[in-house]
Amino acid sequence: MYLGNVINTYNVFQHFYPYFNEVDMDWDKELETALHRSLKDQTEKDHIITLQKFTAPLKDGHISVHRSNSEVFVPAIKWEWIEDELVITRVKDKNSGIKIGDVVTKVNNQLSENYFKEINSRISAGTTGWLNYSAQNLSLSGEKDETLLIEINNKNFVLNRDQKLDRSDNNIRMQEYNYKVLDENIYYLNLSTIKMDTITALLPQLQEAKGIICDLRGYPNGNHDLISHLLKEKDTSKAWMRIPKIIYPDHEKVVGYENEAWEMGTKKPYLGHKKIVFIVDGRSISYAESYMSFIKEYQLATIVGQPTAGTNGNINPFTLLGNIIINWTGRKVVKHDGSQHHGIGILPDIYVSKTINGVKLEKDEFLDKAIEVILN
Repeated sequence: MYLGNVINTYNVFQHFYPYFNEVDMDWDKELETALHRSLKDQTEKDHIITLQKFTAPLKDGHISVHRSNSEVFVPAIKWEWIEDELVITRVKDKNSGIKIGDVVTKVNNQLSENYFKEINSRISAGTTGWLNYSAQNLSLSGEKDETLLIEINNKNFVLNRDQKLDRSDNNIRMQEYNYKVLDENIYYLNLSTIKMDTITALLPQLQEAKGIICDLRGYPNGNHDLISHLLKEKDTSKAWMRIPKIIYPDHEKVVGYENEAWEMGTKKPYLGHKKIVFIVDGRSISYAESYMSFIKEYQLATIVGQPTAGTNGNINPFTLLGNIIINWTGRKVVKHDGSQHHGIGILPDIYVSKTINGVKLEKDEFLDKAIEVILN
């Protein structure tokens, strides 16, 4: 069964994956490695890791390998690599003895960097930002009540994985709000949660705002019509989403592509004359990148933060024996000028990086920079 799953996975990507020209890898060699690994797999968990390692070099942030209806549990902390250190960024158990800003030097008796090297080898990611974001979750994940041993300041802490993983929890305090009026009449919009109806109702206030901050560190909540209020002229890009027409095996004689686009119009009131800032980072993927492609192409706002995930296009899932599901990207997406998006993403105009001191002070350094841009 394990060998069959590897071969079937190989064939799906070999014949239908649209991004082989964008990734530097030898798919046949990866097949050979995966077949050898699968012969040694003793458990379903071993086999899922084999499939994860097999698909990781495809650099497709949509790829996930998981068992249908499987539950994932994590301990009551969050962590993140900041300034080359593994830093605690949230502590839900105030009696744990662990503080926000603590540096984790070892995980399960391994140096933190070695522990994450193995975790990263199981993740398919187009950009470093998506790799780091995915690793934050995968590194903490496990079975219910499975323990995790960490070392902080030469002291060991045993953590229990007793909480279900909530992938929607971005660990950003301001994202508790759908929107908020900040000092100086600056409007903050959390595009991960705010509905377009709410934005529409706010349009009179947004017209009078000193500036508007749009936080897209996450996934939009169907509110991309906001773009129409930022466009001065109708969108003219018509071919940035491309469905490959595949007839023959091995991508031979591809007939062409079925081109698609959003073809956004303009809407009143026009907000493009305001100071607009969009915040993005490595977790901004897929639909978020479609959204941001308009902001970048038409220069509708200043973009602050980090490069996005570099993965866009509809997800195509397939199911292997053992009820193992693999998601992947089946549609090809390029930038509006036709250049490569995959593995690059949307690049910010102003780069922002977190600092350990900022974490300790519970500052949102990305939001602080966005406010600074508007005020200056």
